[in-house]
Amino acid sequence: MIGWRIIKTGIAVALCIWIAQLLKFEYPFYSAIAAVIAMQATIEGSLRAGIQRMKGTIVGAVTGYVFALAMVNSPWWTGLGLIVTMTIVKFMKWPEAMNIASIVFIAISVQLTGKPLDYAVNRIIDTALGIIVAYLVNRWFFPPRYHKETEKSFQDARHHVIRLYQVAFRALLDNQVEVGVEEVDKLQQNLEEAQSFVALVQKDPASKKSGEVRFYERYVNPLTRLDQMRITVEQMIHLRQEWQFPISAKLHTDLVQVLNRSYSFLSLITNPTEYSAIGAYEETIEMLEKVRIRVIKDHQGTYGGPNKQYILELLDWIAKLIEATSGCLRLSP
Repeated sequence: MIGWRIIKTGIAVALCIWIAQLLKFEYPFYSAIAAVIAMQATIEGSLRAGIQRMKGTIVGAVTGYVFALAMVNSPWWTGLGLIVTMTIVKFMKWPEAMNIASIVFIAISVQLTGKPLDYAVNRIIDTALGIIVAYLVNRWFFPPRYHKETEKSFQDARHHVIRLYQVAFRALLDNQVEVGVEEVDKLQQNLEEAQSFVALVQKDPASKKSGEVRFYERYVNPLTRLDQMRITVEQMIHLRQEWQFPISAKLHTDLVQVLNRSYSFLSLITNPTEYSAIGAYEETIEMLEKVRIRVIKDHQGTYGGPNKQYILELLDWIAKLIEATSGCLRLSP
């Protein structure tokens, strides 16, 4: 499927060429190239890329013109000018402008049709046109809004971690249940996608208006907690390799209750506006503690059996998962 960025890049290039032809620019190519480079995933990205290209163009144009004035037709002279150009950019701490400054300098110093000053000024104007058009197109034609995509990626990750938690837990109750590695990989991909959208939202000027604290509460902190949940689920999956079947009927019953309570509480994160889950949280923690005491007091091995240490680890992981869930629901800091 063609993305909006691709379509907007085509629109920006077409507008650049059209405007350049109307203004009778000699080389519309430079405006079009500037538009392609300046068309970024975010409006702020377009502005930043455009500014860096403009800086590089100005430095390269000025040094190119100065060195062209000497009329020294020598590759060593060009090399010296390039060193000067790159040194200026480095001194100004504009690393992203280094390449374009070098290219513009070389274009001016080695092209020698027409006047160097005219060529230098025209390159600056060409570049400015491309940057302005790209910025305006990105801002006004279907501007990037990543909040909706971010919410969707979060919701996908929430549903996935809940589903995978249930399957991983059932695999400890029934040796016929298996957890596919591809499911774990898919959860990791969901979280990485959510993280990439969060990074894009963070760069969007619109999100900065809501304030840094609100942004972290809405995106960064929940993403961290979802990743903590993922780690817990993966630990449960790895535990299955050490888990010894069969387990006692009493332990099986208690673990089923733990699963049901924790799963119900965990499922609340699919509704981020839920604030009435304190009772469910307390019930789940209470159930975990009861099972923990039974495991610790089981000295004859009739309850936990050979899985005693594994069960204690499992309960610790579930407790961490519950805490992460309560954080997502803003029940705890």
